Formats: sequence, C-alpha cells, structure tokens
Amino acid sequence: MNNDLVLFIIAAVTIVLVVILWKGMSVAKTQISADQLQHYQKLAEQAANAEQKSADAQQKTAEALEDMRARLASIEKLLKEVQ
Repeated sequence: MNNDLVLFIIAAVTIVLVVILWKGMSVAKTQISADQLQHYQKLAEQAANAEQKSADAQQKTAEALEDMRARLASIEKLLKEVQ
C-alpha cells in the first residue's frame, strides 16, 4: 500500500507539472504572437510613412519638371522671335 501511495503521489505531481508547463508554454506562445503582431504593425506604419514621403517627393519632382518645361518653352519662343 505504501508503494501505491508513493506512485500515486509521483503520478499526481507529474500530471500537475505537465499541466503547468503546458499552460505556461501557451501563455508564452501568446505573448510571442502579440510581440510579433506589434512588430509587424510598426513595420506597416513605417512602410506607409515611407510610401507617403515617396509620393510627396514624386509630386515635387513632377512640379519641378513642369516648371522646367514651361521655362524651356518660353526660352524656345524667345529664340524663335530673335531669329
């Protein structure tokens, strides 16, 4: 009977430890997933900001090019008048 009690206690402790470890790993996995999600959200924000800056720079470049075209057209007109 004494051996049966010791085996029962060892089995019970083992089951409790397995359950505790299982739950602990579940919590850790959830925390890692949350951290990854937060990291991906930060990367998405950075990508959106970079895209906006790129669009702004492209717009400024287009405006500068249009200004240069207008100036070139006026220079060509002036040169035609001089000839």
